[in-house]
Amino acid sequence: MKAVIIDDEVYCSDVIQILLTKHCPDVVIEKIFNDSLEALEYLSQHQPDLIFLDIEMPQLNGFDLIKKLGKITSRIIFTTAYDQYAIKAFRFNAIDYLLKPIDKSELISAIKKYSTVPSIETILHVQELSQTSVPEKILLPIGNEIIFVQVKDIICCEAEGSYCNIYCQDMIKPYLLSKTLRDIEELLNNPIFFRPHASWLIQESFVRKIVKGDAMEIVLHHEIRVPVARSKRPEVLARLMQ
Repeated sequence: MKAVIIDDEVYCSDVIQILLTKHCPDVVIEKIFNDSLEALEYLSQHQPDLIFLDIEMPQLNGFDLIKKLGKITSRIIFTTAYDQYAIKAFRFNAIDYLLKPIDKSELISAIKKYSTVPSIETILHVQELSQTSVPEKILLPIGNEIIFVQVKDIICCEAEGSYCNIYCQDMIKPYLLSKTLRDIEELLNNPIFFRPHASWLIQESFVRKIVKGDAMEIVLHHEIRVPVARSKRPEVLARLMQ
């Protein structure tokens, strides 16, 4: 398995190299870049199996580098000191997202995902990365796992402080994700979802009925009951009565 390491900090790229050499003998380090523009030039002509990619870099950050490449078949493992990029990273079909300082067991686990995560024929395409793209599936970082969820199976999402519960039609209990409802809404970027309440994002196709009264509710699949904010009632009724 051929790999390229891209990180503007020499110390960080050295750490990844040492860990890979010591704990992941199947990984052959093809190149190390501490300059994102040099990395872009190289990757425009070469496609390694795996790219370890830092996000916060001068000149060209990790996301912009991938966008400029357009269509690639290399698998991506993002490496960063900042956890706020996790959701965006998985929009880019990253197979993992490692926080610095990188733990050897997490690195080994990420390498294993190279062969266990279902391959994507075309991993990235510039048009698919635009703000108007509507993903068919999303990848959710839950603990030490990456959960693949088909968007069509998502019933609703419920805010729980800085966390979010994601309810799917084939599960007993929701996934608890350490991201906000707004993060999930931006990730889905899909008109079939709407907010009847500040704390809920629901998929219209799973609406079973509306319960009117002083406290209006929407009843979804699995008898999930969602409150409708008073200010949202006219909008919700107009949408669902079409």
